[in-house]
Amino acid sequence: MKYLLMRYFGFENYSLGLATAVLVARTTGLVSRRLGKGAGVALAGKVLIGLQPNCLGDLAQGLDCVLVSATNGKTTTTAMCAASLMSLGPVVTNDLGNNMSGGIAVALANRKNAKRAVLEVDEAHLETVAAFVEPSHVILMNLSRDQLDRVSEVRSLANRWAKVVQNEPDTTFIANISDPLIHFATLGAKNIVKVSLGLHWKFDAVGCPVCDSALEFDSNQTYRCTSCGFAKPMADYVLHGHELICPDKTRIEIAVNLPGDFNLGNAAMALILANLAGVDMQVAKQRVLSIDNVAGRYKTFNKGDKTISLMMAKNPAGWAAILDSVEFSGKSIVLGLNAEIADGKDTSWIYDVDFSPLGSYDVVATGQRAFDLSVRLGYAGVAHRVSVDQQRAISMVDSPNLVYLGNYTAFQSLRKTLGHV
Repeated sequence: MKYLLMRYFGFENYSLGLATAVLVARTTGLVSRRLGKGAGVALAGKVLIGLQPNCLGDLAQGLDCVLVSATNGKTTTTAMCAASLMSLGPVVTNDLGNNMSGGIAVALANRKNAKRAVLEVDEAHLETVAAFVEPSHVILMNLSRDQLDRVSEVRSLANRWAKVVQNEPDTTFIANISDPLIHFATLGAKNIVKVSLGLHWKFDAVGCPVCDSALEFDSNQTYRCTSCGFAKPMADYVLHGHELICPDKTRIEIAVNLPGDFNLGNAAMALILANLAGVDMQVAKQRVLSIDNVAGRYKTFNKGDKTISLMMAKNPAGWAAILDSVEFSGKSIVLGLNAEIADGKDTSWIYDVDFSPLGSYDVVATGQRAFDLSVRLGYAGVAHRVSVDQQRAISMVDSPNLVYLGNYTAFQSLRKTLGHV
């Protein structure tokens, strides 16, 4: 009877203790959803890790695991990677962005018949997750300031990632060496694919991670330390506009169904992984192109007489990338700022974002910290209106077409309010 029950719940390969923990975690998540407390994944993950602290290794047994980590772009890149590898068979992934150890454990517990996993991993959890799941590939894209009250300074993260590289000698690291911190973290990698994606945000990479001297950047996106010789190496793959130049000099045209030049870099990483995994490149390109929103990000929908495009960014690098590369012509802009635990309580980072290009647009500031954002917009010379209530902010805009850009909990709150959870 016990075996039949475990097989019914998909637990036949688990120990009794692990099977019990998974069942309790799933039940907890279900109750949380029924009570309207959210998706229940985070709570279920806490329960699962609490009952079985070492469960990640057992749940990942027999899986070919790919880990994706970065400050910005990891959710989109994970979705693109998973879509590409699904042409080879079922893939388990945490597509809702639950990227800490508990959320990853819940995703792995739902693996069913999958032989591959593509997992988004929070920057601070990469060391722990990699130690348990022994990944075949790790994709590292960028590091910049984000939630300093939780994650700590980016140089510390780069040092922790260097330990991951040291502790996983058999793993292949697909690294964006355009970011000096990623190049530094992967200096000791035995198996590395060097990718040049370019670096839009340089403010967290002005100092040499080796000797603390100044780094000099040139117009070709290369960098060199003024003192110790630390410099950008030659890349295996180079992203040049909409083309990915491969080691054999062939060029792969990249097309995405998402706004912003930064998504070309996310797609490039997915296509490189697909190439290494033996996926037909035409198939991989079509699967990447099929991604038109990621957990609600970039989704466009109609609300009354307005068409709303939802975007999310959590930190100065993310906001700057969207404000610099997304087309806003003919649209109003609603900016949402909260300061919950998931966002980081410190919102002073908004002063690192250049808002001045929004000066000619119809802009509304909203969210819990709408007035903090209003002060920042005032310093940037951007005329705007203010409403703490996000729905009212949307109703205030002049144009029937608007772009909403919010940080994490502001974005999620609006999705829930509008019925798009």
